[in-house]
Amino acid sequence: MSDEVKAVYGADLRSMTEVPNDVKKEWLVQGSVVVDMRGSLCPMPVIATKKAMEEHPGAVITTLVDNEVSRDNVTKFGKSRQCEVTVATGGNTHYLTMVPAGTQVATVSPEASATKASVTEVASEAPKSPAASVSSPNFGGKVLLITKDYLGEGNEELGRTLMKTFMFCLAESDVKPSKIYFINSGVKMVTEESPHLENLKNLVEAGVDIAACGICLDFYGLKEKVVVGSITNLYAITEAMLTEPMVTL
Repeated sequence: MSDEVKAVYGADLRSMTEVPNDVKKEWLVQGSVVVDMRGSLCPMPVIATKKAMEEHPGAVITTLVDNEVSRDNVTKFGKSRQCEVTVATGGNTHYLTMVPAGTQVATVSPEASATKASVTEVASEAPKSPAASVSSPNFGGKVLLITKDYLGEGNEELGRTLMKTFMFCLAESDVKPSKIYFINSGVKMVTEESPHLENLKNLVEAGVDIAACGICLDFYGLKEKVVVGSITNLYAITEAMLTEPMVTL
């Protein structure tokens, strides 16, 4: 492992070449990969941490966040990847250091403002089973039926924001649905000018079957504007509903 500390991602998932000057470098493990997600809300810190693990297998990852929700979510994610996780806080920044199982490191941040007891407690909760793969996506066997272009009920503007975040998380997840069907206003998501095209194309490249209802496309006048996936019929969707495990959104 190199003694050099590397920075991988910034707050908007942009690549970085240097660790920011305000980071306490003496708190970092030598050879670690730094993911600076200060200023970002979940799920972005978790996704950036996942990307860093995939691109640097076996490396120690230190993710920087500035809110408690992100701190807790990244900590849980690190443990789910069979890492020992220590948390140290300096000012408004939480330093989350994730060490893969079986990796020996010399921590250089014993004076972190988080108490030694709290650091020990977090690390002791790390799973002891063999490390899980972080780079082998698989299909969970489920089919998604998306019935509208927003997620949940209530405010539709909020629902569209949630749907965009959901599709991004789905594209980044290791476990993916085998198929996604779109009906009613959900068909708008696979057509020109949809904000979901990049994530949907990534899902197709990963092997997910995407199809939109032809009747619905005709109703909205969008049949000639389909960009991602294929056009299907309600019979095929009905058959899938009756024979496959389906989640309706």
